Amino acid sequence: MKHYSNKLIHISIVCCLLLMLIPWQGWFKIIQPYWLALAIIYWSIEAPKQCGLFTAFFYSILLDVLYGSLLGKHGFSMVAMVFLISKIHKRLKMTSFWQLTLMVGALLLNDVFIRTVIDWLSYNKAAFSINLWPVLTSILLWPWFKYTLDRLRMKI
Repeated sequence: MKHYSNKLIHISIVCCLLLMLIPWQGWFKIIQPYWLALAIIYWSIEAPKQCGLFTAFFYSILLDVLYGSLLGKHGFSMVAMVFLISKIHKRLKMTSFWQLTLMVGALLLNDVFIRTVIDWLSYNKAAFSINLWPVLTSILLWPWFKYTLDRLRMKI
């Protein structure tokens, strides 16, 4: 088993966190991918010992603080996602590229659903709506995201 540089892991996660903080305008704000989740998913699959539950929780809580959202909303959903990945990461590494892309989509849907339920429970809204555009754009970006991080990993 390879041990990847913790610097690469944390730099890539921080870059994705910064991408999430860019104040996009217009329609791109609606379809902005969930960059942090993509990075956490990638490193949870490729380096599960270096990027586990604590890393996901730390950066998700940081995202909650930076967004000004309910503290723990992203943390809970991201930890649930990394927990699921930790149970099946060996199988995920052996699946085909397109099956992995579909699994990433399922993980992101689960993440969005958990955050929507937390919002619904905390704000006591009568009905909740799930914004699927970030999930769709994240699924479409996953192949290039994975390709880029794979190439960076190989250079180090």
